Amino acid sequence: MATLYPSGAERPVGAAPRRHQTQSFWRPVLLSWLLLAAALIALKAPQIAAMQFGDPDDALRLVQVRDLLAGQSWFDLHQYRVAAPEGVAMHWSRLVDVPIAAVILLLKPLLGIHLAELSALVAVPLLTLLCALALVGRLAVRHFDREIAMLACLSFALAIPLLWQFTPLRIDHHGWQIVLALAALNGLHAVGARTGGAVIGLALAATLAISIEGLPLAALFLVVCGFRGLRAPEARFDWLQSATVTLAAGSAVLFLATRGIGDLAQHCDQVSPVHLAMFAWTALGAAALRLAAPRQPAVSLGALAVIGASALAILLTAAPQCRGGGFAELDPLVLRFWLPSVAEGMPFWHARPHLAAVIVAGPLIGLIGAWRLWREAEPAEQRPIWGDHLFVLFGAWVIGMMVARASATAFVFAAVPAAVQVAHWVNTLHKASPGKRIVAYVGMAALLVPGIPVAVAASFVAPKADGSGTGSAASCHFDRAAAALDRLPPTDILVPLDMGPDILVRTHQRVVATGHHRGSAAMHDVIAAFLAPSAEARAIMQARHATMVMICPAVSRQSVYAKVAPDGLMARLVANRPPEWLAPVDLAPGSGLQFWQVVR
Repeated sequence: MATLYPSGAERPVGAAPRRHQTQSFWRPVLLSWLLLAAALIALKAPQIAAMQFGDPDDALRLVQVRDLLAGQSWFDLHQYRVAAPEGVAMHWSRLVDVPIAAVILLLKPLLGIHLAELSALVAVPLLTLLCALALVGRLAVRHFDREIAMLACLSFALAIPLLWQFTPLRIDHHGWQIVLALAALNGLHAVGARTGGAVIGLALAATLAISIEGLPLAALFLVVCGFRGLRAPEARFDWLQSATVTLAAGSAVLFLATRGIGDLAQHCDQVSPVHLAMFAWTALGAAALRLAAPRQPAVSLGALAVIGASALAILLTAAPQCRGGGFAELDPLVLRFWLPSVAEGMPFWHARPHLAAVIVAGPLIGLIGAWRLWREAEPAEQRPIWGDHLFVLFGAWVIGMMVARASATAFVFAAVPAAVQVAHWVNTLHKASPGKRIVAYVGMAALLVPGIPVAVAASFVAPKADGSGTGSAASCHFDRAAAALDRLPPTDILVPLDMGPDILVRTHQRVVATGHHRGSAAMHDVIAAFLAPSAEARAIMQARHATMVMICPAVSRQSVYAKVAPDGLMARLVANRPPEWLAPVDLAPGSGLQFWQVVR
């Protein structure tokens, strides 16, 4: 197998690149970034101008940054305008707030607060994209050349679940987790165990500090480090020790720096003392295994199994509530009506057909390429690294199929081997007949963008929707209602869960709940109020001090509530039959939003 060169020459896969190629990976990276950034800004220009977020988490992230800049404590992550007066303690990390806040502080004196915030909403995701492209390009030129780097970087444009995480306004944590996963992958390709292991451990510590959902990926990397010790006993498990020690130390430092000691409860949705104990135990076990340096692989394998099982036992013993995952303690009503609607957290079979096809088939070329690199790399010393790459890529692919938003990691892990495989196919097809080339290129395109043929096929098979009850929050213009809402005295508003962050980011008003699981009790009350008959709904609103109701009738979630409870509050509001204690308010004509005021 070989890569493409301008001169037509071929170089064996895995051979070291020429020196000047290693030093010039920035050229394809910057060119790719400029092309992608320009395209993304052009595509998102209307949403940027209106500050129309595509995900409620992005809106609430900006609210969190505003609270920080307004003087809220670094260690206080409560959202006090949700479920007031106690508020909701968010599980998010300040690490993600730092670059957003830094851009706002830097530009505010020059542009004013509004333009400074808009600049941060555009600049931070695009700078995150540049970091990701740089790590992909660096990995590509480490083994191949600038052409492979360019192909690998441009593969971002074809991977919609990946590119979505770097679009302007996408300021939540997922882009940074992708960057840190790529940093760990670069560490896996390092030559020295001490440096490579330290990069892996620190990258994993940072990604886990941002979100505990990176734990399965962290386990993949640690398994690979353990395999390296089994594969090369003379290395004395240097990779595993370096990775686990830096993971444990880095996690402890980041915990103290971002969480402090004010909350030492055993949470399942963020790094907590129990997780720090797990990491410390694993690091001690790895250090002991390195010192013992058993000669027999079976003994080493048994020791690794004991270390892993003991770490899991620490978690399940100290925090048994975590056996069901981060959402184990959710209210049953929230589990039924809210969690299934979070499509990005569901397995691929819950996604629409074209997106499911992208999640499942998108990384396949990368898997094929990594497998061929492992089998055919020259010199033979290069093969183990591609075997390790294949392992973490396959694991990331499986994780992505189980949790849709995690599929972006599989795409970036697949980028370099996919670029090599595409280049190999193109080289091979030069000698084929025109007919075979056309068929092959069509097949290659179908693998590169599997969502398109599936979407086309689905349009012929499935009947078109009639448009009733199938809208989204984008159908409602919060920006048109914001000024009117902001002129009213502060109050608590009963609003569907995913719409709450837009109210918080655009006005000084409060909401009963948002779609964030830490506020499970308030989320229950919102769902229960919309499902309940008139008297019960009024009692819930009184308990939550809510004096207004707001809905967007176009959103399909409202129709679900109405179908489940035909006599409930939502059904009556959608049918324009509000109870007598609610008076309609024409607050924002033309916005698509409807408002009712509680009549005292």
